Amino acid sequence: MTRNFDVPESLVDVAETFGLGVVLTLMQQFGGQEVEFPRRKPSAALVEAFGEERARDLCHFLSGQRLYVPHGRAGKKRLEVQRLAETGRGRREIAAALGISQRHVRRLANRPPDQLPLFPND
Repeated sequence: MTRNFDVPESLVDVAETFGLGVVLTLMQQFGGQEVEFPRRKPSAALVEAFGEERARDLCHFLSGQRLYVPHGRAGKKRLEVQRLAETGRGRREIAAALGISQRHVRRLANRPPDQLPLFPND
């Protein structure tokens, strides 16, 4: 399968075109959601987040696409799990302290340290 470089596929493409600040604003305002970028007029939510001109530019760039915007909190939780584990707490205690399941604690503790799905190695 050949990648079409004219069609933006990820937040990396958005960052390369508009800068990391735009991506961080997307994550802050729309993290954990799929955002639709209309072909014509930008949504009120996009205009509120970026202003009329930048929202129009984003919609032109991502015309008609849906883009999943990660919230980016997993890295922070993983660091909290690691910090609590270093103090000698067990996974059950860590889960209770962070308000997450033991299974999620296990997943975060076992995840390789340098995973960053926002910027894949292409």
